Amino acid sequence: MTHLVSTRSGRLLEVWEYGDPTGHPALFFHGLIGSHHQASYIAEEARRWGLRIIAPNRPGVGRSEFVARASPLEAVADVEDLARILNLERFSVIGISGGTPYALATLYRLSSRIVTTTILSGMGPMRLRGALQGMDARRKLFLLLGSRLPRIARKGFEKASARFQSNPRKFLERLVRTWSTPDQELFARPEVFNLFLRDLQEVFITGTGPQTLSQELVLYANYGFRLEDLPNHHPIILWHGLTDPIVPPAMAWEVVRRLPRREAHLVEGGHFVAITIAPRITRRLREQLDEHA
Repeated sequence: MTHLVSTRSGRLLEVWEYGDPTGHPALFFHGLIGSHHQASYIAEEARRWGLRIIAPNRPGVGRSEFVARASPLEAVADVEDLARILNLERFSVIGISGGTPYALATLYRLSSRIVTTTILSGMGPMRLRGALQGMDARRKLFLLLGSRLPRIARKGFEKASARFQSNPRKFLERLVRTWSTPDQELFARPEVFNLFLRDLQEVFITGTGPQTLSQELVLYANYGFRLEDLPNHHPIILWHGLTDPIVPPAMAWEVVRRLPRREAHLVEGGHFVAITIAPRITRRLREQLDEHA
């Protein structure tokens, strides 16, 4: 199911739903180079456990119109608008990879309405000491430079966009070769490869890729709040692959150390481990919901 909703400013927001349409609502915040398609990683298991996954495309992705932002906290207004339009009083949040700051910003601002919080391969604030340890040197340099000099990041993403539009499959094949062995094995499956290909199309063809991606890097350096100040009325559940080179385990550890209440699962796998452990993720989320019932 898809919605094209109008926010309070009149800007359009594209929203897709997966899982059980009558189940407990969970807002899903997709990764950096990604879209609502990433919610389909857990769609089948979500249906099994009675979860309604609501996945908005961030501004500049797909048909969601771009807007300039200074921190992830500014995205919470979209969450409030979406909750009002869909008649959601209380709901869960799920953040995967670069969607983490948006899930946590929603928890920070709307804590009384958030039932559970789940973080998958989460990108924490880049300023955390030692958080980028283990990251590929080239990727690390691009992140650090891009967060401080967005014009450089935008030029890099413009080149990436041109390469993708020239030959989408070759672009993704080259990208996959830079990932860990578990992720390369996972993306050898045609259904996984083609799903991520659709993700990239939402960003680089339908959306305004370079503009939105370069802004994202800046926001990773400025959450607008401290992790230590997040509410502690329920544990934040984190799942992270031990061989993740994109968001290294050191990042997960530094985030975990600062959260006031957390439950961390470091598991075998790479950055896209959520695809392989979807049953565990959704089952634990349902257990949390039952504990709150």
